[in-house]
Amino acid sequence: MVSRFDQQKTKHQLFHVSLSLATILICMTYMQYRRNWAYLGNFWDSLVVPIVFIGELLKVVLARFYGRIEDGVLTVKQRQKKAAYFTARELAGGFTLQFLCTLLYAFSCIIFGAPVLGNYEETFVLSLLMTLLTVSPTVFLLGGGGALQVCFCEKPDFVTKCEETALNLFKYNALGGILGAWAGSVVAPLDWGRDWQVYPIPNIIGALLGSAMGNIYACTHVLYATARVYMTKKRA
Repeated sequence: MVSRFDQQKTKHQLFHVSLSLATILICMTYMQYRRNWAYLGNFWDSLVVPIVFIGELLKVVLARFYGRIEDGVLTVKQRQKKAAYFTARELAGGFTLQFLCTLLYAFSCIIFGAPVLGNYEETFVLSLLMTLLTVSPTVFLLGGGGALQVCFCEKPDFVTKCEETALNLFKYNALGGILGAWAGSVVAPLDWGRDWQVYPIPNIIGALLGSAMGNIYACTHVLYATARVYMTKKRA
């Protein structure tokens, strides 16, 4: 039996991954251009956080673009529930959720060895970056209430197939960023005397590279599935 090939879903996935990799590439190019990586932990002197923010926002816009037709298959009740998740109250809830996640990441950084009585700005920048790579895309896509449901492993009933595709891709981005930031901590205690070993530089770079690896894995998975369907059709 020939598997059904969803061309629109595949295009969405590939464009999504391309945006993710382009965002990471722009960050790395900017860091190479500045050469001095000591500024990475400074909130007002680093463009890494704004670049990632714009990249994640563009991926949500992409999901909206591909999902504009699917909104028509929702029932009236589902549309009303979806609209209710983007009221002023829910938007404030989404902001609060991101703020709490940033505090949680900051607490995790301290647990894993970040200075307790210093480097406040550096810890905040790293925590904010982690929030942008993990929680923010879902909040931008589904609102605060929908994102909270996803955090508790419950899919909102108004989620379309296109939005579900985006959520699955967000998981790769989030998992890669978390593992990359954790792996970046390995080089911190090594006595190499390098300037890039200073906290939180290796963690920020690790989060970006980890996110890139997660998206590369997602791209490989999509291309493999596409090639498999193509070969099946060719044999048929």
